[in-house]
Amino acid sequence: MLTAAYLAITAGLIAILGDGVPGRGWLVAVHLTLSASLLILNRANPPVGALRVIRDWHPLMLFPLLYKEVELLAAAIGDWRLTAAVPAWESALFAGQPSLYLSERLAFVPLSEYLHFCYLAYAIVIPSVAAYWYLSGRREAFAELMLMLSVVLLGSYLFFILLPVDSPYYLSQRLGPPLSGHFFFDLAHQMSARGGARGGAFPSAHVSGAIVVSLVAWRHQRRLACLLLPITGGVMIATVYGRFHYVLDTLAGAALAIAVVVAYRSLSGNGR
Repeated sequence: MLTAAYLAITAGLIAILGDGVPGRGWLVAVHLTLSASLLILNRANPPVGALRVIRDWHPLMLFPLLYKEVELLAAAIGDWRLTAAVPAWESALFAGQPSLYLSERLAFVPLSEYLHFCYLAYAIVIPSVAAYWYLSGRREAFAELMLMLSVVLLGSYLFFILLPVDSPYYLSQRLGPPLSGHFFFDLAHQMSARGGARGGAFPSAHVSGAIVVSLVAWRHQRRLACLLLPITGGVMIATVYGRFHYVLDTLAGAALAIAVVVAYRSLSGNGR
């Protein structure tokens, strides 16, 4: 199981390299206990009941906690050299920082509100689609979504810990009027302030997660995929427009999601 493997790997990193991690011993113990519990639960394969739900849904339950933990681990373990390299590459490729000038050149409140709505919708769309497939009996689609999300998100979290990148959200001046002071803008920035993780910028997990759910939907339920398309596109633009990510973060997140889904379908023979 990917989550159990991730917990075991991060436990090893904390034990070996995490001298500066607060509560190091307890954190290693929690990681190893969770990893072992998930392996036991998977082997038991409960047919029904709460344990079956936990077995099926544990990745989505743990993603937010593991993402927030990145900030703690990256500060103690990570090599932060990419934090300077990524914006330098960005400036060379795009004649400046799109994460700064995009919102300045397109300072339209309706556009800003729509894009920030899409950025927030990410946190609702993925569990909603998963729940719809789970409860409606589309278990193949649900299982593929959980697997693909686990690969791209947990893989990204491990990269964040080892090679963290600070996003423009932390390094740049925060956006103000006329875009600030509106509902979706304020809510998105409040949630980022509370739920964000320094170091977790490259590749964009927001983008890779949004693209994964759209690609899985395209295979299993294309009408739903078409409904998701405006939100997925909005997420990709919003990450840069709202100064949450660099363009390179967004492109890397998209490339990662596409590569993982294509590789899975090629290897499993499900490429349609």
